[in-house]
Amino acid sequence: MTLRLAAATEDFGAELRSAIQLAAQNPVEGLRLNARTEVRAAEFGDTALRQLRHYVEEHRMQVAGLYYSSRHSLDAPTSLDERLDGIRRAIMMTRKLGTSDVLVRLGTIPDPDAAEKSLKEGPTNSDVNSLLNPFSFAPSTAGRALGGSPSDAQKFQTLCQILNDLTAFGSRHGATLQLLVSGYPVERIQRLSDQVTSGQLGIVFDPAICVMSGRPPVATFRDLYTHLKYVRFRDAQKDVDGGGVEVRHGEGCVEWDEMIPTLLEAGYHGWVTVERTGGDQRSEDVSWAVQAVRKLLPEAPRDYSGGLRKC
Repeated sequence: MTLRLAAATEDFGAELRSAIQLAAQNPVEGLRLNARTEVRAAEFGDTALRQLRHYVEEHRMQVAGLYYSSRHSLDAPTSLDERLDGIRRAIMMTRKLGTSDVLVRLGTIPDPDAAEKSLKEGPTNSDVNSLLNPFSFAPSTAGRALGGSPSDAQKFQTLCQILNDLTAFGSRHGATLQLLVSGYPVERIQRLSDQVTSGQLGIVFDPAICVMSGRPPVATFRDLYTHLKYVRFRDAQKDVDGGGVEVRHGEGCVEWDEMIPTLLEAGYHGWVTVERTGGDQRSEDVSWAVQAVRKLLPEAPRDYSGGLRKC
């Protein structure tokens, strides 16, 4: 078994046809498209989608998913209806393009227990000194629950409703919703997966996110591999102030000589999209990264000298 490698057209900085041609110069089997900026549903009817699929296949690749990019997280109130409609339109294109994966940006998973914690941690009547202030009293839990913005627990339930709606729609069109997250809290991901039961749902694994959020990539993959249905290969360095930055493959903290065998050992069979979302030479960096990954796969000699660095 080996990994199915893909590239993302948006990393090549060209219009769609040229990006497909540039991607085909790399030893990849798949090509991930952007459903919001490149393959807009309003501009691609059935005939255009068939032609696009045929053009990708002419270059000996398959469509490795559609990414519906957005400036806001999935459940953000801003432009929510427009965003959900765009995702549904992307879902409707998958089968015609010969793929099943629709990637959407989720962001941070709300804490489903946040409201319960806040009520428990709030002051009670026993904490109030009535001798110092006879008119003082503990704030009402009902008032806290009803006032202000929704709690994280309420946001979590809203998110589950949205995902159940989208995954049910995806099931009717043979699509799997893949969530790009900003971190990998194991318990929250498990809770989310348990409550979304209307269709296929996956979590996108990105070792660069692990590095930037302070989690070991290999251990994180092992903890969550049953939920991980799509993989992005990016590298990153950890900042001293607690943040992180994406860097060229091999120049960050991801231990690729351990990461890649871990995916193979787990029997991972989804797409692995090699990406570079920053820098001045994105297409060159992607080409370098694809070659480096290929050299670490079983069918290639392991003579990679790209300067893997331990952090």
